[in-house]
Amino acid sequence: MNMHIEAVETLDRLDEIALDWDELYQADPSAHFYLSSGFMMAVAKRSQGKFRILIAWSEHHRCIGVLPLVVSLRWSKQHACLYNVLDMLGHVFDADYTGILCDPELEGPVCRAFASAIADTSFGRLILNYFSGPAQRLDAFANAFDTKVFERKKNQHLINDGQTDNLICPFIDLPESFAAYLAALSANARQKLKRLLRRLDDERSLKITRAQPETYAQDVKILSQLWYQKHAAQKGEKRAAELAALFQDAVMLGLAAGSVYLVILWQDDTPVAAQASYLDMVKRHMLFHVSGRDAAFRDISAGLALHAHSIRWAIANGMQRYDFTLGNEAYKYSLGGVDRHIYSEEIVTKTGINTGSTLDPSGQKDVLKIIRQFVRKGRTEDSQTVAQQALQTWPSLAPSGDVQSVIERARRS
Repeated sequence: MNMHIEAVETLDRLDEIALDWDELYQADPSAHFYLSSGFMMAVAKRSQGKFRILIAWSEHHRCIGVLPLVVSLRWSKQHACLYNVLDMLGHVFDADYTGILCDPELEGPVCRAFASAIADTSFGRLILNYFSGPAQRLDAFANAFDTKVFERKKNQHLINDGQTDNLICPFIDLPESFAAYLAALSANARQKLKRLLRRLDDERSLKITRAQPETYAQDVKILSQLWYQKHAAQKGEKRAAELAALFQDAVMLGLAAGSVYLVILWQDDTPVAAQASYLDMVKRHMLFHVSGRDAAFRDISAGLALHAHSIRWAIANGMQRYDFTLGNEAYKYSLGGVDRHIYSEEIVTKTGINTGSTLDPSGQKDVLKIIRQFVRKGRTEDSQTVAQQALQTWPSLAPSGDVQSVIERARRS
């Protein structure tokens, strides 16, 4: 069939096509919250100049496919040159899942058209990590790349010393009542959960509160601090602080948009645990996203308490699925989780560098920045290599074709 692939790179254009995107989201049974227009708009705002969202339009100007990407530059030590990486927009930090939205009746043609459009650009690596959707959708896309030029590589995502597989994502299809949910658990799990919930109801020193507009700033800060306390040793204080700040911004945006459910567990006046989940009001899914807790608090299982509370809220509010998202930790099965598998792989050039001799045209400012960094570090040969790559992509940087002119321009910029 005839279709047109548009590369959207501005927020104004995203806003113009939001309704078309929403109609496709409603129609795609494999759609998930992290591919919704609202979520992606929030991510794109933090990735201006980097995001590239491919939209497939039918001959009747109907949106039939969406593939959100982000473009970056990397230095290849092996080949001593820059190359471009295409990644799934959002996955690096914001989104637990990535994927492709498709009209389910046009899955193959749309995915092949996306692959063809990407293959015509300059890149060396395409990362498809945490791909959530039908395996045939991923295959239709990945298999459309020329095997003489590209190859597929599968990735694993094991954490906790290999004990947890982040490509297994347990979920619960929720019944109509919390009593029915409890009845479906094993006898041991049911009794454990009932005792836990009774303690929360009976002990005045323990309570769970939901973030309200007047407490958003305070509660998001609590979540961020508790997450930092839990992860600072493992990730390093600087990196953990950066991630905690990003979580804080993302959760605050989600609360303002009505797409985040944030709860805090308190012991007297002290917050001891917090959990934020995304709410997909179209698919009626609740997706666990981030939590933090005080390791010194051991009176009850704080994580289990917040999940149980959130599941109870989800059922009471007509949600149809509770998604634990990444990782097959044991506690998820005690709460009734059932396995769902997602995928991670890459499509790379066999040469290890960009197709063609140019860089992606979006990266001019980044290339000049890299030249400045190389000059500052005394990497003369590397700065000249990058300047030559810049000239091949943007001849106007030095109409004379002089590499040194590009380096001087980078220094001044």
